[in-house]
Amino acid sequence: MNFEKMYSTIDTHVVGEAFRIVIQAPIAFLGSDILLNNDVLKNNFENAKKLLLNEPRGHRGINGCVVTPSYVADFGLLFFNHEKVSNFKYEGLFATVTALIETGNLERNANDIYKVETVRGVYTLKLQIENQEVVSVYMESGICSEKKSDFDYASINVDNARNYLLYNLPHSIPTIDLQYLAELNRWGTEKIANLINDNVDFEGIILVESSPEYPNKVRSVTFEKDGYILRSPGIDSTFAILSSLSTNSEIENNSIFGSSLTAKKLSKGEHQFSIEAQAFVTGAHEFIFDEDDPLRNGFLLV
Repeated sequence: MNFEKMYSTIDTHVVGEAFRIVIQAPIAFLGSDILLNNDVLKNNFENAKKLLLNEPRGHRGINGCVVTPSYVADFGLLFFNHEKVSNFKYEGLFATVTALIETGNLERNANDIYKVETVRGVYTLKLQIENQEVVSVYMESGICSEKKSDFDYASINVDNARNYLLYNLPHSIPTIDLQYLAELNRWGTEKIANLINDNVDFEGIILVESSPEYPNKVRSVTFEKDGYILRSPGIDSTFAILSSLSTNSEIENNSIFGSSLTAKKLSKGEHQFSIEAQAFVTGAHEFIFDEDDPLRNGFLLV
């Protein structure tokens, strides 16, 4: 066994969505250019990425993050993920800054405001810390906008980068609840196949259930591009839903698994929002890549 190929990670989750944060690994970058390093990570280290993402060490719901140095922020953050999954997630910012602060890998500053450099730009996070535990992370979005659509969905662009398609709950499904998971899965699988066949550009599709009795609350399910159901309400999804509701100043978005996120419109911009959430550290791990292991790249359960 070659112990030179060892990867130190911290596992976290944000309202149910899991992140594996690589803090030490034989992954070499050239300097601190975030775009160049992103290309290096994207086009190399396939064995390492599979080791960290796939069963039996991971699962389809795991998202990968790599912490890098930065000249313009407190740290840089790169994403690696399963095929067809976004290479950027707001939740990864929340997860990583929480993990680094709570494990002492990032020095705490006086105002508990931290900047994270990503391929999408530099994001500012405001932390509330009690007894060395990060109890909340606050962040403001980029610009979100609704695109004109002649179809049965609303098309919302988040951060001028990620396009989501919002659908109202069809009459064939009584409600968004775990007891109707099979029906929801079937609906999502069919819808995604049709969209891909029609060459529609999208990051994910969001099925939304609302009620006139509770105008500031919705239930939703987000399907990623491979048909996987997101384990959380989704920060992008919550921003997209609020962006589509012109009369609402805030929205509470509840997932099928019982977690929730609340987004609020910012007074400074009609199409910008704020969100606050807590990340939880669930473990610290050392992973070893063994060339002799017949399952060294792992596998995914279907």
